[in-house]
Amino acid sequence: MTDLTPVFKEFVEVFDENSNRNNITSRKAKDSNVSQIEGIELKDSFIKECYSLLCFMGQLKKVLDSIKGEYSAENDVNMSEDDKDEFDTEFRLQFQQYVQKFKTLEKYETERQDLITKRIINPSHGMMSKLTMHNSNKDVVVEFHKTNNKFRTGILQSLNIAIGSVSSEFADMQQERLTQQRKFDLFDLNTGLDLNDTPLQSNDDMARTTGSGAQNFNSTGTPSDDAIEEPLSITVSHGPVEDVHQEVKQYEETMSKLTQEQIQLLETEHEELLNEKNEQLKAVEKINKTILDIVSIQSELSTHLQAQSQNINTMLNNQEEVDINIRKGNKQLKKAKDSASRTANLTKYLAVIIGILILLLDYIS
Repeated sequence: MTDLTPVFKEFVEVFDENSNRNNITSRKAKDSNVSQIEGIELKDSFIKECYSLLCFMGQLKKVLDSIKGEYSAENDVNMSEDDKDEFDTEFRLQFQQYVQKFKTLEKYETERQDLITKRIINPSHGMMSKLTMHNSNKDVVVEFHKTNNKFRTGILQSLNIAIGSVSSEFADMQQERLTQQRKFDLFDLNTGLDLNDTPLQSNDDMARTTGSGAQNFNSTGTPSDDAIEEPLSITVSHGPVEDVHQEVKQYEETMSKLTQEQIQLLETEHEELLNEKNEQLKAVEKINKTILDIVSIQSELSTHLQAQSQNINTMLNNQEEVDINIRKGNKQLKKAKDSASRTANLTKYLAVIIGILILLLDYIS
């Protein structure tokens, strides 16, 4: 019996080629039919505008990254405070324009999706009959618009994330700059108020002071006038002591040598010093609070100035549009006036000609 396997394989290959050719032809026909379906093609520039806005956001982020080191530096070598303020103003204005463009795109896409939903995805009864009459591939169109709506919504969400990233980075830079300014102001305040504590006396100085004070007592045990006039300034040193018990013992011996009046004088002096330091601390806290209030007011003023500058720019743009409209209106009025004068002259001439013709007809008849 002869082997027919090669012949069978040849027939199978022929059938496979025909099947593949038919599939390709049917796929091309289907694609051409889909491209010819009414309502599939969109001719707006939404994708192009979103891409350009995304590129602008990327450029702003590059600018922030390139200037971040100089902007956050504590010294004013490369970038002064005036330069930083000018950069803040220009960046806010430019960023606000991009945000306004994003809001316009978002509003347009929302209105477009609402219109597509009302007319194609969930049409009314009358619109459904028109859609069925003019388009037999309604399901394909509906699925296309649903997918396209999801795709465009994702694009808007991506743009929103990019805008939020740029805004948060700029806010962090401003917060860091504000923190540095507060530290610098507080450092100046502490230096100006001279809040450093006075140096304390050591134990040896305290003992010598006590000994000299003891010599000012008379034989009766009462203090003399000189001893009362000069209050003793005896304090305990906070330096390192090898033996704590020895320090306590020295303190007790020193206090035992003092009278009750001297102890009262020391307590009064210490209370006055504490009250003075407390008042200075309260003054510093009050000044710090005032500085914070000034900073918040300054930020509010900058926000209001930015809004006013935007309003002024809008008014200038509106004024230019009004001027253009006025010029167009004047031209139209001039054209209408010329046309009216020509019409009046033509009517007058026609009336004269008709009158002459009537007179000629009467004369002939």
